[in-house]
Amino acid sequence: MAITSRQFDQLSEMGISLWQSRTPVSSESTHQDHYLAQTQQSLMKLTKQKIFSDILLSLNLTIGEVKAQNDHLDVGLFNWYFLDEGLEDISKEKPLIQCLENKLVSPNIETIAQSVNLKKQLWHTITNNLL
Repeated sequence: MAITSRQFDQLSEMGISLWQSRTPVSSESTHQDHYLAQTQQSLMKLTKQKIFSDILLSLNLTIGEVKAQNDHLDVGLFNWYFLDEGLEDISKEKPLIQCLENKLVSPNIETIAQSVNLKKQLWHTITNNLL
């Protein structure tokens, strides 16, 4: 079972030791290495998006609990990766929003905000896989 860095820190603080693999476990991903870079500036830009704020609110999270990593956002409950490719490049047979082992992969927030279907798919994925 994969855990986030926040969960690891909390368990470590409680004195619960965890075994960690020295080599990263490779999971099959169709979009590997095609993620948007995440910085503190990109996180601040996201906070201005109403849909992002609404998602955090629905998860009972504050912006202070979200950390920008190199290629993802550590949301505490899960790691959120944004795809760095246009919708036309993504195969129609595969879902645009995927979740595997607390790793949420989706198009960027601007793309999701413009599509009712993507909003529904995101919420469905979060409620069924992450909550």
